[in-house]
Amino acid sequence: MNAADQYQPSSSSLPTSLIRTITLGDAETTLILQLFSDRIFISITQLSGKVGSLLLCNVEESIVDNSTTYNVRTLLGTGVASRCGGGDREVSIREVFVRRLAERIVIHTRKMHGVSETTILGGAEDGTGPIAPLLVGVGLKPGSSNLSVESFNVLVNAAMELYLDGWKMNHAGGMVGMEGPD
Repeated sequence: MNAADQYQPSSSSLPTSLIRTITLGDAETTLILQLFSDRIFISITQLSGKVGSLLLCNVEESIVDNSTTYNVRTLLGTGVASRCGGGDREVSIREVFVRRLAERIVIHTRKMHGVSETTILGGAEDGTGPIAPLLVGVGLKPGSSNLSVESFNVLVNAAMELYLDGWKMNHAGGMVGMEGPD
């Protein structure tokens, strides 16, 4: 066995990865999904592959008071130049975007567990929530069209569609891409 063979990762240790491009207004928007064993990473960028702002959402559920808490925080960059107006609004919209995406993923997770959308799954004793931490990179070109309600919903739906496709691939096991007998 040569040295290169020793350091080849097994396919099961690699993240499920998908890339999709959509047009939002007049801007080409690239969505990237990577499902790691301990994280969900989604990047939405119009900035030639740059991540932009990086936000983290941890979801916690309490079986004591039947509540779900979404903790969203910005890890890197606000994505807003200090000389530009409306910065607080853009930061807030990014946080709402990440929360909305996390809410949709939690609902999907509950459905996959065979319970209603409002049933609390609870977390493990180590504090994990119903989904792995969601890490989202948002790099949108400045402009009001990216902050409209319509654009917001298009981005949430596109990101969720990408997540669902990745989830299906991740849970299909070794059958992905294989053809059955004719």
